[in-house]
Amino acid sequence: MRWHGVFRRFVLARQYRFAREALVPHFFDALTAYALELARLGLPRAREAVAALRELRTLPLPSFTGEVEDVFFSIQAQLAEHWGEEVAGAVRRGLSRNDLDLTVFRAYLRDRTLALLGDLLRLRQVVLRQAERHRGVVVVLSTHHRPAQPSTLDHYLLGVEALLARDTERLFRALSNVNRSPLGASALAGSPYPVDRERLARLLGFEGPVENTLDAVAAGDYALELAFALGGLGASLSRLLTDLLSWAGREAFGVGEGLSQGSSFMPQKQNPVVLEHARVYAGRLLGGHAPLAFLNHNTPFTDLNDHSTGVLEPLAEGLFAAEGALALTRVALEEGVFFPERLLAEFSPEVLASEAVDLLVRKGVPLPEAYRRVRAALPGLRPELLGVEREELLAWMDLQAFFARREVLGGVGPKARAEALSRAKKRLKRDREVLAALRARVRLSRRWLQHLEPEEGEEGAEEEGQVEGEEHQE
Repeated sequence: MRWHGVFRRFVLARQYRFAREALVPHFFDALTAYALELARLGLPRAREAVAALRELRTLPLPSFTGEVEDVFFSIQAQLAEHWGEEVAGAVRRGLSRNDLDLTVFRAYLRDRTLALLGDLLRLRQVVLRQAERHRGVVVVLSTHHRPAQPSTLDHYLLGVEALLARDTERLFRALSNVNRSPLGASALAGSPYPVDRERLARLLGFEGPVENTLDAVAAGDYALELAFALGGLGASLSRLLTDLLSWAGREAFGVGEGLSQGSSFMPQKQNPVVLEHARVYAGRLLGGHAPLAFLNHNTPFTDLNDHSTGVLEPLAEGLFAAEGALALTRVALEEGVFFPERLLAEFSPEVLASEAVDLLVRKGVPLPEAYRRVRAALPGLRPELLGVEREELLAWMDLQAFFARREVLGGVGPKARAEALSRAKKRLKRDREVLAALRARVRLSRRWLQHLEPEEGEEGAEEEGQVEGEEHQE
């Protein structure tokens, strides 16, 4: 068929290039799994199709020429050319591009999200290492852009890690919906052959099938949910990066030499540009959900390009931006240096004014009166205006005493911080175990699909996958 040049340029060639670069292994996985299931049902030539697909996947796929419209038909053309029309046709029984494409797209997004979760867990590990390295380093934190109260750098970093842990939870939840197999749904009503969709899902390393066959080819919310999770991650990273840039601006934090740039005009400058570039990538995530929302808005609930091929490029770009933001933030922290004396530059008696109020209240002064006295004693918190002895005030306002009084759950007290660090390490360990189990299932399924002989039962793959999965869970 002779395709229109505009259609070739903006649709066929573009989508073929993307599929050839990113989706080909997933196409072969899905086609091989489906052929294995047809072989289990005893359909003729299905076993030959499995062997042919395993051999064909080792060969390079031709570039786009316009002779076929997409990667699926390119694979079909090669099967027909080298193994005959009957073998090529065997794998297509009951199979539609609707369920095949959506299976491939979800497998691709699953694998990219698994990799991204690994990047996020590595960043959390670096944050915890920095917290452990900077235990008790005093820093003045602000509220509403004004110095507020003393804290410690490890207390701050533990708060950041808790935020990133919730981003991890959101990505795991989004992944759980992505990680469902549409295969066997056919065009929308289900395959006319009695394929076991649960088995197909297991063969491909999915958590299970998308149950309703129309939902399997019509749903777009899995992509939208992933985009929202990426947007939340971008927002979290941007807040950390803004603080690091603020500290870098007053030389309380320095990035590694290989992550900074000088000025073309001002020789004294060494700019912490890695933080700016990381924030640029994080910013790109914040609007990533908008295209996905529009692609789902006012579209019929059925198979459409809007939420099949249409979601891939926006999500691929979002996943790349997330990878960039995480990697740049991680290396900035790994190679960065905090300067404790600069972190205390904003320290003054005023940041302990709330402690003076508390001292007076403990001595029996009504809180409104104590508040008025402290305001009148500013700046400097003069003891004669507070009505307390200077030695008593100095002892009460001591920073270590300030911290020791805050041994509440999650507080800045030394014991509370040590317990928070221990909990954070355990939480990170659990997330690593969950991620390892998910990766193991995908890795095992791919190994079986690539190397099993067709007559070897799929049950063996299930058993091995279950054993390894259980080990990771333990």
